[in-house]
Amino acid sequence: MSLAFRLALALVLVAVGATALWGLSVRQTSQRLLEAEFDARIEAATTEVREALVAEADQLRDLTLPLCKRGTFFDRALLDYERAKGDLAVLQQETGAQLALKHHVPDEAVSRSLDELSLVTTDGTILSSSTRSLVGRKDARMAGLVRSGQDGTPQLRPRAAGGDPSIEVSCARTVHEYTLGLVASRKIESILERVGRAHGVTLTAIDPEGDVPTASRRQAVRVMQLTEVPGLAVVATMPRDRLLDALERLDREILASGGVAGLAALLLAVILGRSLAKPLRELAHETREVVSGEPRPVRVRGGLEIRELARSFNKTIDELGKMKKRLAVTERIAARREIARQVAHEIKNPLAPIRAAVETLRRLRDRGDERFDEYFDEATRTVLEEVHRITNIVSEFTKFQRLPAPNPEPMDLVAAAKGVVSLHAADPDLVRTDAANAEPRVELTSENDIPQVRADRDQIIQVLTNLIQNGLEAAAALRPDPRVVVTIGRVDDAHVRIVVRDNGPGVAEEMRERLFEAYATSKPTGTGLGLAICQRIVFEHGGEIAYRPATKGGAVFELRLPINGPTLLEKPLETTAQPVSRHVDSSRTGGE
Repeated sequence: MSLAFRLALALVLVAVGATALWGLSVRQTSQRLLEAEFDARIEAATTEVREALVAEADQLRDLTLPLCKRGTFFDRALLDYERAKGDLAVLQQETGAQLALKHHVPDEAVSRSLDELSLVTTDGTILSSSTRSLVGRKDARMAGLVRSGQDGTPQLRPRAAGGDPSIEVSCARTVHEYTLGLVASRKIESILERVGRAHGVTLTAIDPEGDVPTASRRQAVRVMQLTEVPGLAVVATMPRDRLLDALERLDREILASGGVAGLAALLLAVILGRSLAKPLRELAHETREVVSGEPRPVRVRGGLEIRELARSFNKTIDELGKMKKRLAVTERIAARREIARQVAHEIKNPLAPIRAAVETLRRLRDRGDERFDEYFDEATRTVLEEVHRITNIVSEFTKFQRLPAPNPEPMDLVAAAKGVVSLHAADPDLVRTDAANAEPRVELTSENDIPQVRADRDQIIQVLTNLIQNGLEAAAALRPDPRVVVTIGRVDDAHVRIVVRDNGPGVAEEMRERLFEAYATSKPTGTGLGLAICQRIVFEHGGEIAYRPATKGGAVFELRLPINGPTLLEKPLETTAQPVSRHVDSSRTGGE
């Protein structure tokens, strides 16, 4: 007899015996529990839908009010409206204003998941709306909302306004006696349907002054008034058929049960429990020995299922051994692929200053600038140094098939940082922005007592170049004045600190845990190796690198390097992404 059959038999006999022995008390208790469960379901449904609707109203308010207070498109519309002195005919003649009104309001509605968003004047004229058919119409109800001054107060859109039941929020702002308002709404039908389906209750938004369904023996009705949303009432209806049917079925089952079956089931459960416990204990002992020692087949006596479990366990151990060998081969293949990707990525970094130096020379020569000769030596030296870096990177990767191990020598950290900063600060073409006169700004500040550091100069320059370029690219994607600040200071007698801040949007929350993983990126053209390479270089120097969001927006990367250089190791440390405080994603989108 199999284990499953014996266990099922025991449970069935226990259930039948208990039902027959305690039938009367079970009947009474079950009826009370079913009634309570029925009431609890409808109560839970009304409570949950109240919370959901209130949360929906709060969210709608939180999404709408910021648009009036600091929304860019709203500021532009109000400025155009003021410039036109409230004359809609003049406003319609401005092509730029019309295009902005036509696109921005629907775009904001989509981005904020609003079912409807309308820009309204005080006389009810709808200048723009996510519902195209409303544009140009006059709506007295919306005019009243804009003039009411009740910014952010949620309320139910009246049925007279048409459409499905919705929660509506309005806000307005006045500049020099010219007022514009926003009216936003979200449908609540999906919320009512979702909550009702979860609890088996039908939820309907009704007019509080209209007809309300009445309760009966076969149907329960509960009406809920939402004071948080004036004018909104929800009626919950639930059929009692399932409750009545359940009680009738319970009566029939009790009459068909016997009291003796309970004792027999209990006795059988004890016997089965003893017969099952011993082989299970033996199996647990065998598996513990296998896990803690050398893999070997487990041997267990017992039921059919236990023997099958032992055979499956033995097969799994064997497969794991084979998988371990396959995994070793796969890892070697993956490592070679990663090396190829890293080589391509690392060669890009020296190309940027080379390009900058050559283009600057060409511009100076074309203009006949007298600084050409002065800059020529510096530019050619930069090109030669960067070409030398490329040669070193390629040769080291080819020779050792990994990132080149650091070659620490005493170096002036501040001087190296000045070189990187000056290259990026001097050439605005490194990062292009939409603003015509906007140039990337890269600044360096350092303490006066920074000692020489034992480190690989090329690799430290590589890290600084990656972080500065990432910061400029992230900030330039968000604003016309990208800015990166590099700060060098002492941590203690044994360490120095390099902090790279930018004024971009910062790193997305969901990317922070994977920020230093190889190939983890949100850039459409990024490889996801930049920050992973930075982390490995810093770790191989015996240092640390961490990310934190800036207090005023942006990203902050902090490097700590030992002054006396890295510890001597037989091979570089293997690094992987760990906690958020230590790792960030190479798909970063900004800095501090």
